[in-house]
Amino acid sequence: MSVNLSITEICNLALDYLDEAPLASIDDNSAVARWFRRNFWPMAWSLMRRHPWNFAMARTLLPASATPPAFGWIHAYDLPVDCLRVMPLTVDGSDNAKTIPHKVEGSQILADEPAPRAVRYVRRIDNTGLFDQQFTDVLALALAQKAAHFITGKASYAESLGQKTQAALSEAQAIDALEGTPDDPEDDFWIEARS
Repeated sequence: MSVNLSITEICNLALDYLDEAPLASIDDNSAVARWFRRNFWPMAWSLMRRHPWNFAMARTLLPASATPPAFGWIHAYDLPVDCLRVMPLTVDGSDNAKTIPHKVEGSQILADEPAPRAVRYVRRIDNTGLFDQQFTDVLALALAQKAAHFITGKASYAESLGQKTQAALSEAQAIDALEGTPDDPEDDFWIEARS
C-alpha cells in the first residue's frame, strides 16, 4: 500500500538513519539538499529496476515496429518510454506461460512472435505517492547508505547501513511477492513437457 510521502519526507527518513537534522525542503540550498536532489531519482529508479515491485508493474500490447531488425529476428517492438525493465516474454504475457525467445537491444525487444506482443514491465514511477511502504523504507536506507560518508564523514555508517539495506530489501521483496495470487500454470505446456 502506498504511503504518500514527499521527496523531502523520504530524504528526512534517510537523514534519521544518519542521526542528522531534517531538511526543511528538498529545494534548500544546503549541500545536503543538493546531494539528495542529484541522487534521489537515480537511486529510486535503480531500486525499481532490481525487482518487479507490484506498484511499478504495467502491462501493454506492443505493435511491431515498422522497421524490422537487420538480421536474426523477424520482429522488433519498441519499448514503452517509461520502461525500466522488461519481464520475460511469454506466449500470452502471463508469468507462468511458456517463455518465447527474445532479446532486448537498445530500446527494442526483438522476437520472432507476431504482433501484438503482450509485455509486462517495470515502469519508471516519478510520483512518490505511488511508492509502497516497504519500497519507501528500502529507498530511505539506500539513500542513507550512499550519503553516509558525504554527510557524516564516517565510513562505518555506510557499512552498517549496507547490511540494513540488504535485509530490508530482502524482506520487502518477499512481502511484495506474496501479494495477489500466482497465475495458473499453462496446463498444456506442462503436459507436453512430460510426454
